[in-house]
Amino acid sequence: MKIAKNLRNVWFVAAIASVSMFSVACGGDNSSTTTTTENKDSITDGKKGCDKNSAEDWDNFLGIEYGTNELALEATLGKFTGGEYTADSSAFIYYFKRVENAPVTVWVNGKTGDVETIFMEILGYEQYFQTDLEAGIKEFNIQDCDARFFGMTYAEVTKIMGKPSADETLEGGVKSISYDSKNFKYSVNFKFYPEQAEMCSSISVNWFY
Repeated sequence: MKIAKNLRNVWFVAAIASVSMFSVACGGDNSSTTTTTENKDSITDGKKGCDKNSAEDWDNFLGIEYGTNELALEATLGKFTGGEYTADSSAFIYYFKRVENAPVTVWVNGKTGDVETIFMEILGYEQYFQTDLEAGIKEFNIQDCDARFFGMTYAEVTKIMGKPSADETLEGGVKSISYDSKNFKYSVNFKFYPEQAEMCSSISVNWFY
């Protein structure tokens, strides 16, 4: 049984509204009992060569580099499955929903076409989480440096990233932590849902120009 879509839609709409406010989310407590073996190992060995240890390192996500234009998206993520303008036409939203329970969404500036927000989430409950994650990794060719954060606990993310710029518990017990770069160009948000054993199940990266 998969996670209820109506609950996710509430938080998805909230994520859109907060794009310009340095927000991204993932949540959880300090328990690490449900973290996958693969992700535990990634913390231990540092995934050799992975240097995403602060907000300054999030100038790329899912193979997309800071400053990438929308014309290059399909070369990295493959064909998009839909898209639409935001209500004020300030951004265009590309949907990459080829993996039902591991969707990727990308916002680009409505005038320049530059990528501003990249959002990925894993929708499956705890028992399906790893399977959904692996399907997303395969489909979008996600590198270990990004994939390792999915399935981590709050304690594991903060051990790597340090003290968050913002740390809050949202409605429904969803934990959200955000990190902002010193140059105010990059912001990354992690969310942990209780329905998924407090594992990090959504990551949003916001870029400012």
